[in-house]
Amino acid sequence: MLRSRPLFALGISLSLLLLSACDSTHSAERKAEQARQAAEQARMRAAFLGRIHEAESAVWQTLHPLIEKAANYRAEETHGYIGAAFVTEAFYSEALLAEARAEGFGPWVTVLTVFPDSPAESAGLRAGDRLLSINGAKVPQGSRSAIYAARQVKRQLEPGGPNLLEVQRGNEVLELEVTPVEGAYYGVVVVATDAVDLQVDGDVIWIGLSLVESIKRSEDLAYLCAYALAKNVMRHSKQKGKNAMLGQLLDVAAAASGVNTGGIFGGMGGNAYSHAFEVEADLIALYLLASADYEIAGYPEFWDRALRGRSRKGELTAKEVERIETAGKVIASIEAKREAEEPIFPEEYLQGDVSEIE
Repeated sequence: MLRSRPLFALGISLSLLLLSACDSTHSAERKAEQARQAAEQARMRAAFLGRIHEAESAVWQTLHPLIEKAANYRAEETHGYIGAAFVTEAFYSEALLAEARAEGFGPWVTVLTVFPDSPAESAGLRAGDRLLSINGAKVPQGSRSAIYAARQVKRQLEPGGPNLLEVQRGNEVLELEVTPVEGAYYGVVVVATDAVDLQVDGDVIWIGLSLVESIKRSEDLAYLCAYALAKNVMRHSKQKGKNAMLGQLLDVAAAASGVNTGGIFGGMGGNAYSHAFEVEADLIALYLLASADYEIAGYPEFWDRALRGRSRKGELTAKEVERIETAGKVIASIEAKREAEEPIFPEEYLQGDVSEIE
């Protein structure tokens, strides 16, 4: 019996070693599985950010030919446009910050897009450049960069003459001379939740990712973007007043993560002026589209489908029917101007004559 004790102890030791080995194996497997899951989640977030970039590109590509056409619709909305879009990391939801930073978007103003044959391209500006100063005025970083990218860059660019941009590209600091043209344009934030479909606040166009992805025809996206742009260049000061929920938000990231506004398709049209504003925005949108050589005949049908799709019974209200009919009248007026070889510009409306929509 005395001889069996060492064997017994040895057995226990071997068992403990085996258990320890099993625990180590299971721990390693758990860590490997956790790492795999983390990598898969990161891949999914990166793919989701890619979808947002695709939506941003689609919206900006659609707005680009309209921006110069909107110049001088309202003098106070006309600024220098160089054919580039600017963002910061705050334009993306907090859940996507790591992926945004991995792509070079941080708490600074970054060039998202440079359009072909634009002043920005001619000046040598590139996507990914960090904007350091405009005409010697330092561009803010940190929490102020988002509001600057969305609302202030355009106000620092003087159209018609040379402007000096200082940018950082990798480890280099470059000075680029660019000559902006006149344009009316606004920051674009693609919202990754269903809380916003389409909203404007006078300085920013907020558009839902799901809305952009649901639009299959390029003409329909043009109708939507032209309408959003029109809402921001309208002459009515009451409509231009910034929305209390969005226009006065300094935390763009909070809105990018989703602000429950209802949007243009939802509950924002409750005041007595909304119908008139929508009708006049349609007029501006149709002139913008026609002057940029978009086909405008399908505009009323697009809004008919869009508004019916958001009605519980698939029906239009009397005001919505009137709005769509009025859009048809504006189209007829524009076609008459085309036949007469007159400029496609809403001169009468801008002078206070609203006979086209009465």
